[in-house]
Amino acid sequence: MWQALHTEFESKGVTVVTISLDSDPSLAYPWIDAASPTHPSLIDRSHVTGGLLGFTNIPMAIWVNEDGVIVRPAEAASITPNTLAGQPLPEGLPPRITARLAIVQQFEDTHETYLAALRDWVERGSDSPYALAADEVIARSQPRSDDEARASACFELGNAVRERSSLEAASAWWREAHRLDPGNWTYRRQAWSLATTKPGEPSDLIQEPTDLFEGNWLDDVVAGGGAAGYTIKFSGV
Repeated sequence: MWQALHTEFESKGVTVVTISLDSDPSLAYPWIDAASPTHPSLIDRSHVTGGLLGFTNIPMAIWVNEDGVIVRPAEAASITPNTLAGQPLPEGLPPRITARLAIVQQFEDTHETYLAALRDWVERGSDSPYALAADEVIARSQPRSDDEARASACFELGNAVRERSSLEAASAWWREAHRLDPGNWTYRRQAWSLATTKPGEPSDLIQEPTDLFEGNWLDDVVAGGGAAGYTIKFSGV
């Protein structure tokens, strides 16, 4: 996906950089190896880019021009269609899997709009209406509240405790991060995935309930209003 865009844009002087927010790099390596990227593919173990750039869910992206200036702040960056939309769900699945797929079906598909805007910027640079002026970038960038700053610190402390002790010991710090910044899905999904991924297996994307954390993906998304409350949208011009 992103590799194909990098190949498309490279000759125009644009580099795609992908970042995996994963406290355990070993869980990200198989995905990176499978993609065999020729563009920079990084692993952010402490979610530093989330705190600095405003990433709270996936996929999100920022646009940076040739002068190193952000011309679009963190926003939804879907580049593939929602293949489940409008399709009948398989029968006989466990109820919670069916419920999960039903939510994914409702995700708004904005990939064509986003790709069109991105390609326009690549071709036209600062003349593109999608390249925002500095005051608009600032206006669209979300201010960081005290609770969000504390949540970031708690998440980093959880990472440090996990590396030195155990996931169980880190969970208290991560639960506090979830409480302080409930809108940050990267914090929650990271904790759930680490808690439910079995040793030696690929990173778990289902993230069902565990004893370590109060929430889980399905129940928290439903409690937040379903697909409409979970997904982020490309804001356009």
